[in-house]
Amino acid sequence: MASRKSLESPDLYTVGWIAALPIELAAATAMLDEEHEQPCNFIQSHQDTNIYTWGRIGEHNVVITSLAAGVYGTTSAATTASCMLSSFPHIRIGLLVGIGAGIARPEEGRDIRLGDIAVSQPQGSNGGVIQYDLYKAKAGNQRESRAFLNRPPEVLLKALARLQAEHERRPSRVPEFLAQMARDNPKMAKQKEGYVHQGVENDRLFRAGEPYQEVQRELRESTQPEIHYGTIASGNTLFKDALHRDQILEDIGQECICLEMEAAGLMNTFPCIVIRGICDYADVHKSDRWQRYAAATAAAYAKELLAYIPALDLQRTQKALDILKDIAGSVANIHSITTGTAAAVEDLSEDRQHSKVKEWLSSPDPSINLNEAIERHHEGTGSWFLESDPFQEWKSGTRQHLWLHGIPGCGKTVLSATIIKHLNQQLDVGQVVLYFFFDFSNSDKRSLDKLVRSLAAQMYPRCETSRKDLDKLLSLCEGGDQQPTFKALCTTFLQMLNYMERVYIVIDALDECNTRLDLLLWLEYIASSAPASVRLLITSRKEEDIESQLQRWLCLQSHIAIENDPVNRDIRAYIHERLRCDRAFERWHSQPSVQDEIETELMKKADGMFRWASCQLDILQNCLDLRMLRESLASLPRTLQETYARILASIDSSYRQYAIRILQFLTYSDRPLTIQEAVDVIVVDPRGQPFFDPRLRMPNPRDIMKVCSSLVSLVTGSDSSMVLQLAHLSVREYLRSKVIAEAFPKEMARIGEIFQTSINEISARADITRVCIAYLECLGKESALDKIKAEFPLAEYSAKYWADHARSVETERDISERILNFLNDQSQVFEVWSGLFGEDRWISRKIPTPLYFASLAGLQHTVQLLLEKGADVNAKDDQFDNALRAACSQGHKAIVRLLLDSGAALNVEAHFYDSPLVVACSTGNTEVVQLLLDRCADINTPVSGLAGAPNALEVACCRGDENIVRLLLDNGVDANAPVGGSVYHSVLEAASSQGFKEVVQLLLNKGAHPNGPGFHDETPLLAASRKGHGEVVRLLLDHDADVDFPGKEDGTPLQLACMNGHKDVVQLLLEKVHDINSLGTGYAGALEAAAGKGDMEIVQLLLEKVHDIKSLGRGYAGALEDAARGGHKEIVLLLLEKVPDLNSLGGDYGTALWTAACWGHKEIVRLLLEKAPDINSLAGGYGTALWTAADQGHKEIVRLLLEEVPDINSLGWDYADALEVAIESGHMEIVQLLLEYHSDRT
Repeated sequence: MASRKSLESPDLYTVGWIAALPIELAAATAMLDEEHEQPCNFIQSHQDTNIYTWGRIGEHNVVITSLAAGVYGTTSAATTASCMLSSFPHIRIGLLVGIGAGIARPEEGRDIRLGDIAVSQPQGSNGGVIQYDLYKAKAGNQRESRAFLNRPPEVLLKALARLQAEHERRPSRVPEFLAQMARDNPKMAKQKEGYVHQGVENDRLFRAGEPYQEVQRELRESTQPEIHYGTIASGNTLFKDALHRDQILEDIGQECICLEMEAAGLMNTFPCIVIRGICDYADVHKSDRWQRYAAATAAAYAKELLAYIPALDLQRTQKALDILKDIAGSVANIHSITTGTAAAVEDLSEDRQHSKVKEWLSSPDPSINLNEAIERHHEGTGSWFLESDPFQEWKSGTRQHLWLHGIPGCGKTVLSATIIKHLNQQLDVGQVVLYFFFDFSNSDKRSLDKLVRSLAAQMYPRCETSRKDLDKLLSLCEGGDQQPTFKALCTTFLQMLNYMERVYIVIDALDECNTRLDLLLWLEYIASSAPASVRLLITSRKEEDIESQLQRWLCLQSHIAIENDPVNRDIRAYIHERLRCDRAFERWHSQPSVQDEIETELMKKADGMFRWASCQLDILQNCLDLRMLRESLASLPRTLQETYARILASIDSSYRQYAIRILQFLTYSDRPLTIQEAVDVIVVDPRGQPFFDPRLRMPNPRDIMKVCSSLVSLVTGSDSSMVLQLAHLSVREYLRSKVIAEAFPKEMARIGEIFQTSINEISARADITRVCIAYLECLGKESALDKIKAEFPLAEYSAKYWADHARSVETERDISERILNFLNDQSQVFEVWSGLFGEDRWISRKIPTPLYFASLAGLQHTVQLLLEKGADVNAKDDQFDNALRAACSQGHKAIVRLLLDSGAALNVEAHFYDSPLVVACSTGNTEVVQLLLDRCADINTPVSGLAGAPNALEVACCRGDENIVRLLLDNGVDANAPVGGSVYHSVLEAASSQGFKEVVQLLLNKGAHPNGPGFHDETPLLAASRKGHGEVVRLLLDHDADVDFPGKEDGTPLQLACMNGHKDVVQLLLEKVHDINSLGTGYAGALEAAAGKGDMEIVQLLLEKVHDIKSLGRGYAGALEDAARGGHKEIVLLLLEKVPDLNSLGGDYGTALWTAACWGHKEIVRLLLEKAPDINSLAGGYGTALWTAADQGHKEIVRLLLEEVPDINSLGWDYADALEVAIESGHMEIVQLLLEYHSDRT
């Protein structure tokens, strides 16, 4: 049986489901499409006593909880919801699902029956739920006016409207879900008091006040539940009397459809909708018989409703806690709801920072791969490795790193997921698991850069101490406006690893990385530079380049081959269980001998290939009788290639074109398709009229899995959408090979040729291009972009990727004609596409010319045709002004040459636009830069005539592009040329600020002034010192940079290094200072900065260099004050040791005592008083220490200061001032203390 998967983060759960009773919880759980384990890194709020069930319904991840057993009512519901939000702050919507009492009025047309469903829906001024008063309801006489509660969130109301409209056309799916529940949970299908309809004869309605007079109602055509929408009345009274019930309803004065006991506690604390299955009529005939069925119908409706909420819409919906914040108007009001909710709201700031970091890093989500692999894992498999000596030694630390290698299809990825899950389940405090899956099917998961971004993003929320390193890098990157260099990101990640006792890093499928050599060198760097607490476990195929690089640093004993024998045992267990538990093999469940026969035959050829065995079972499950089965077993394919050929051959001929279309897209696209995109892909007919008809979409998108069988898999994406991708790297390798047809059986050679011809790269990309252009031409011409994206799922893919596919096939005649017709269509269709096109963000009202877009997209043949047809090569266009700049921005060298040959202007000023050379430098394309220089591009033309525009060298230095900087300098660019397009005063400062050592060296070698031309407010040394780039600081100092030059605002390089805690830079700068005391106040400022930050190491460094402390004067006292303010006791002690006579500081020392007293640092106050006990001598310019302690409410410090006063009268007005300020500030305990002290001493 497949293991339950565990999502990467509790943040992925966006729907909160609350049940009141255990039977309601059971019904809710039974409706899950899949049940999850507790999510990784789930930390339950300390206020939260709920117990949770996790799972997925459709596209949505749902977390379910119930009220405590035996507890009900509005208050309990509110507490439960608040606790849920404190642990799951990313929940967007809530569902309150369970049972209620129906208000049946058949004579008024409201014929509600037991088992029917009541749904809260706003009516006029009420939000769908009304609260009646608890006490007055019991009294039975006058009632207070009703309380109207909040409406459900807009996304729920829209889904409600869509579902109601759907039910006008088609029957509800509630009966379908109930039947599925009964099949999956046979115990729930028992008749009496079970989760099935309890019989019409047991549903009787009686008149109020006449408990034995039954209301005669017409028989319905079926027993299927009906759905009623309206107002639900909620309170804490359990009604068992119809007269009492009707009195309440009369006082409410609203047409209500249901009575229940929890909703009123939730509507203002948990943005939700209320769904109730009717279990009684709130009269004396109330019984429990219908409760389970009613709970089931309500849960089934909730499941149906969720299907009408698009995952994207839900992601865009405001978080529940944010909604509460808006409702309450302030965090303080939210706090009044419950302590648990307040704690979660207080965490929102931290959560926003985490979200900001994630958005900035743009890191891919590896939990998608983890969950998909865990779904394929079967209990017990992989235990041979978890119990092995190498793994146990790796866990304990006697082996630091491991490399697992094995043949294609042996189960490496599932084994990696098993390891990650095992580690997460056994983590101790101070330990963390980081992981990444390289993925051939997703371009976001094939690079080293994305690996490091993902690992850093995972580390950030798991270790509070390490966050400061990434936060610091974020700050250096202008708060996220800039991206970090790869070197800076690696350095920061390495620093983050220092704070944990143990860091396990699992990286799967090295062979699927497209920067393999860089990856292997990075692994060597991590292995040699990371702390000993870091444990690497990596997996891949055994390929020569990987093995040879790993041998450089990883001993052979840590090269672990995944051998066939243990894998075969796992395969046998997997086959055994699937044959006996999978419903697809149900026909053989009563014939164990046949099951044994299948198992035996498969194991003869499995040869350590899990993937092979899985595919064979997928094929064998279609065998309807023993003859078919034995024929298939007798002709089992030997290899994965033959297996895939057999799967292709078995695809029904009516599905074949669908399968080809899907496989074309998945084989040659840079990313997988969402299931909605895949559905539209097979509807498009580029040769039909119309090209696309949405009515032809599959009614059930999941049926697309029937088209390609075992070759594709459906996984849950990071936004909870369903994603279709190739099932394995070996599938893509086969489909991209030239042996598709060769692997087919001879009798099916013709079918093999069809697949070979259709899925070769040229044919596939041509078909994809045709599909994308045809789809774009069918978009709603009058619709807004948001509406287009919602109604046409394939629109964004088509807009972004059609040109990528077209580049290699644009010379084909029909493709060329389609492209020209599309680009020349100056209608709203083209305008819509230009708005969706991702590369060009600044879309103006003017539609860009075809030449501009063709140049931007890299369509060389199309550019040639457009030029031949007379296109204006210098026409003014969009973001990049003209076609030449557009081509330069994307590095399309051949098109740049073509445009230049056709007369494109190279050195003409154009207001607001960078020159082609600057554009090329900004994107780092060395070949294009060289071409432009060869064509005499003006190296000193920055942009248009705009003041402050960057020149080419400035842009290259800001990027740290060593090759282009060298190229420009070699072509005569002045290393001291003025700059203007950035915040820097020189190109040397730009490179120094970002730590580009090699660029700095190039500039200095070419005569760049080490202090920058003209000594502006900022010098290169100041910039490098501020950001802690030690190697750059050393280079600049070696070239006689001025170590004493003060910046306009922040002081000298030494002060900046101290202020930012860069110890290595401080040491370098101190080595260059011959006379420390000559720095005077500048040096004192450095000491103040280090003391204020609490950096003991730097303070010690500075003090070691000072010969005469008194020479620092007021600056030294400032350092003491800053240390006192920060509560840095050890630094205060160190500074006190250096001053034998505090009174010689002449009153500045009193400021330190005042500061410590003001900020509440009692121990530091005590230290200062021990050094100079005369409290009156320690007054600063802001009053006495006693006064500020009284003002700030520091009672213990007031007591401590009073104890140092031998005679209270000696304080004079200071005592009176302290008493007065304590009274004004409302610190009554301090007032009492001062009065008592005065009384005792006088």
